[in-house]
Amino acid sequence: LILSGDHIYKMDYEVMLDYHKANKADVTIAAMPVPIEEASRFGVVITDEHKKIQEFEEKPEHPRSNLASMGIYIFSADKMYKYLEEDEADKKSSNDFGKNVLPKMLTSGEKMVAYTFDGYWKDVGTINSLFESNMDLLGDAPKFDISDPSWRIRSRNPIAPPQYIGKKARVVDSIVVSGCEIEGTVENSILSHDVKIAEGAVVRNSIIYAGAEIEKNAVIDHAIIDENVKVGKGAKIGAEQKGSSLSIAVLGRDITVSDNAVVEAGKIIDENV
Repeated sequence: LILSGDHIYKMDYEVMLDYHKANKADVTIAAMPVPIEEASRFGVVITDEHKKIQEFEEKPEHPRSNLASMGIYIFSADKMYKYLEEDEADKKSSNDFGKNVLPKMLTSGEKMVAYTFDGYWKDVGTINSLFESNMDLLGDAPKFDISDPSWRIRSRNPIAPPQYIGKKARVVDSIVVSGCEIEGTVENSILSHDVKIAEGAVVRNSIIYAGAEIEKNAVIDHAIIDENVKVGKGAKIGAEQKGSSLSIAVLGRDITVSDNAVVEAGKIIDENV
């Protein structure tokens, strides 16, 4: 079982394994439909009516299918060893499953089948997809539920006191975890641990990572703020979005934004402002 590390989903791999065995496949590729305009970001599979893979295209410029590989593969072990050894011996290979190993298996006539997945899955390989996947955690009926008691998601728990919400603070439709101190306004946002939001500051539609400090009267909208960033008084980061396309402002780790500074929507900043 081969997995990618930059995807967000919940899957029972045993169900996929049973499917692999039932089809007597040499390799089974988990796949799901994506919007055709996004298909060029992925490996795309073309199957027959029995889900047997006929063609495999790695990030095609003009995709002929919207069935995207999820980067989750089950190999029959002997075939995987064989093709990995051959790939290692090929000095021209880039040693990549999608670019080299899977296409060679297909042209060699190995049995490859697609396992269609119909749950939540997000490839967080872009700024927008990272932002969207975080926003999918919010709301009364989140697209991706991290509070489901039947399927716990384990993560690191920092040693920090409980969050503190001040008398004048306002927190709406947000996730706020331990160690946060909020005196200002937080709307539709996710705050990692030990984030400080000063009185008069406003954070909307944003992701704030650990240790960040947002000072008085700063306004943050549609932004990703990395760890230990300090945003000065009256600074403005990002902007309210209009239309369907997102334009996310990003501040890199450990930087400082001066008082009253402006970082426009879509800017990616990795040094002090």
